[in-house]
Amino acid sequence: MKHFSLSVVFLMLVLSACQGEKNKGTTSSSNELTAQSVIDDAIEYSGTEAYHSSEISFDFRDYHFISEATCDGYKFSRQKGDTLEVLHNSDFNKSVANHKIEVADSMAFKFSESINSVFYFMQLPMRLNDDAVIKELKNPQTIGDKTYHVVEARFKEENGGEDHSDVYMYWFNQDNYALAYFAYEYDTNGGGVRFRVAKNPQMMSGVRFVDYGNYKPKTKEVDIENLLTLFSENKLIKVSEITNTNIKVSPIKLDCH
Repeated sequence: MKHFSLSVVFLMLVLSACQGEKNKGTTSSSNELTAQSVIDDAIEYSGTEAYHSSEISFDFRDYHFISEATCDGYKFSRQKGDTLEVLHNSDFNKSVANHKIEVADSMAFKFSESINSVFYFMQLPMRLNDDAVIKELKNPQTIGDKTYHVVEARFKEENGGEDHSDVYMYWFNQDNYALAYFAYEYDTNGGGVRFRVAKNPQMMSGVRFVDYGNYKPKTKEVDIENLLTLFSENKLIKVSEITNTNIKVSPIKLDCH
């Protein structure tokens, strides 16, 4: 399932994997807490900038996925049996048993969205520095003995694509800036709201990987900023488990000059 702008993802893909530049959309001093400073600290803690210089592979459901850093953006692939689909920037190719298959543009777009959705969520929080993301620091929230920085993310209409009206909310542990929860509100396919709970964290080669519990509220008429409270009160419905297995991180030496 994907509920974010494909245009935003393509914009990120065409950036050089060697550069790893950050969007400084929020001006801050070194001592001022801002949405940007929270995101930057969260990215540093997560180690997700390793995607700029690594090949990262994993299994999700029935597919084997690979993210490969190149000097011309990321090359994403997924494979199931002898069927291989490769997305490099906006160029989609499909082959079966090493024979290229012609794919209609409409289906290529659908397959590209599906591949991008998996990698987008896998690469969080790094993707929150995409150029089209508008970040806003909200009031902190406390559940039990833990307090969280809360950041809202919206998309610019320009380069934001058809889904620029989607709204995301992220909760970062105030102690170490780990991404603990996130939620999103979307309009496609009749609209809806989802809330994800990070679980089973593991560090591999300095990169933090997590699985997610996927939840939804009992009604669409809910402020996503209140979802953490509803979750703590057991008022959300569990939809699915999102689990990645067989994760491998292999550094790549790129000479992009």
